[in-house]
Amino acid sequence: MSFHVAPATVADAEAIARVHVQGWRESYAGLLNPASLAGLSVEERTRMWRQNLAETDPGRLALVGRNREGEIVGFAAGGPVRSEGAEPLGTDAEIYAIYLLDQAKRRGLGRTLMAGLFGHFVGHGFASAGLWVLKDNEAARRFYETLGGLAGPEQELELCGQRVTEIVYRFEPIPVLA
Repeated sequence: MSFHVAPATVADAEAIARVHVQGWRESYAGLLNPASLAGLSVEERTRMWRQNLAETDPGRLALVGRNREGEIVGFAAGGPVRSEGAEPLGTDAEIYAIYLLDQAKRRGLGRTLMAGLFGHFVGHGFASAGLWVLKDNEAARRFYETLGGLAGPEQELELCGQRVTEIVYRFEPIPVLA
């Protein structure tokens, strides 16, 4: 399966929201409360993505991955570190989100999306990048480790009505992925 990766636009908001919701449902099945996953709203995520994609900050980037039919099957977003209640990442840049539909996983799209974010970060003078991931999400953790991410501190938080533990992954220096 081949993919085309490009910067996201406001017009992509609904398709990104659909991948975001389905990506949560697929990736977090068995990790998060099934009722909470079932209650995720594409409409709510669409509003969020429209707002995020309308913001103009040259340090931020959202990328979409499309399949041969032109459907968005994955996305990634990142930029300067946010400070919205989380423990500090200890990095210059943050990967805000990366989600792929199961049908697109393990086919190179995730690596391509991360390479695009990493190239953007380096081009904007960021020396390090990080992200938070559920500690129990072994597949995602293996993916980040394969790309050179190193596990760091943990934090507990409430997510979908349950207590979970997240672990930070840092990329120092930011890798150049081919």
